[in-house]
Amino acid sequence: MARDVFTTAVITATISKEKVAELEKVFPKVYNIGDGLNPNLVIPDHVLEEADVWYTNWIGIPGVTSLDQVPNTKAVQLSSAGANIFLESRLMASNEARKQIKVCTASGIHVVAIPQYIVANVINVYMSMPLQILAARQEARWDSDNVPPHRSLIGKTVGLLVSVQYRLTPSPTPSSGLVYPTSVQPILSAFPETGCRRSSRLKGYGHIARETARLLKAFNCEIIAANSSGKRGTDTGYVIPGTGDVQGSIPSEMYSTSDESSFNEFLSRSEILVASLPSTPKTEWLMTKERLARLPADAVFVNVGRGDLVKSSDLLEALNREGGLSGVVLDVTYPEPLPQGHPLFTHPKVIVTPHTSSFVAKYFDLGADLLIKQAEQVRQGKPLLNIVDPEKGY
Repeated sequence: MARDVFTTAVITATISKEKVAELEKVFPKVYNIGDGLNPNLVIPDHVLEEADVWYTNWIGIPGVTSLDQVPNTKAVQLSSAGANIFLESRLMASNEARKQIKVCTASGIHVVAIPQYIVANVINVYMSMPLQILAARQEARWDSDNVPPHRSLIGKTVGLLVSVQYRLTPSPTPSSGLVYPTSVQPILSAFPETGCRRSSRLKGYGHIARETARLLKAFNCEIIAANSSGKRGTDTGYVIPGTGDVQGSIPSEMYSTSDESSFNEFLSRSEILVASLPSTPKTEWLMTKERLARLPADAVFVNVGRGDLVKSSDLLEALNREGGLSGVVLDVTYPEPLPQGHPLFTHPKVIVTPHTSSFVAKYFDLGADLLIKQAEQVRQGKPLLNIVDPEKGY
């Protein structure tokens, strides 16, 4: 991509006035149009014609169905980690549009929230916090007699389960699009035990897994990772300074999910298993009841990826089995939303949150920072970050 190609940026994601001011220092012309999810949003024709780069919600450029409407558009920076909705739009159906418009995801910005959610809730499990909160908040009583001994996260083996390459699909959301609640009231439950020298497993090793690994190293956890190839690699996407594991050096070992014996060994070592997998034909129901049973006794399972990784009935069976899971943290479920009254909500070893692990203040400002980084890449004659192959969807 030629240098200084971006002159006119169009914003259809809701960002702060301060961030708009930052963008105006980077791009000669900025049109801050408004919320692209608003069905009544109208973008003037002259804006469509002038735009050469866009920052949009996950739906992409709203209301545009033909390349003739956006003849100068060269790139679209999405605010989401998935691009398939935009790639399947009428605009991107043509080969001309797919050749001309570079579509970039916001992969990398979620590290400011999801890894902290993971670490916080593993500690909640180990410290029996839901049980104590239940007694204090809902029953207004001092109940030190029924709190199990705390477990320690120090030295545990943590397994992060993510995939290296995949086609992302959106999570179930209201018909208006991706909506994050302004207030969150997680349904908390209970947990027990104590520990030392645990292992954390990362399946695949993406942005979320790399930052989770970095944070867990502060507890002297052993980190192991599993992906389809069993190989480690350098993070070549967008990295927020000070986060992650760019060289992929933190995991002590890498495992392959394509090799059954390798995958089984990975599971058998994972005292804490963290899954941040997308929904694909290969990941659907990947964590069967047999694979859950391969985890060490009293393991903890965290799922922040997609709910169809594991059946709710299999999780309940593993939770209720002697020597089975001692705690489960779910930000995603199947079905999603989880039906009112579902037993996972009130199980004493389960924390359920309504798909809000990435819900962070000024979320769309984080994506705008990536847009600024993209402009810097172009000025330096470097390729854009997080470019999606329209044929593969990732």
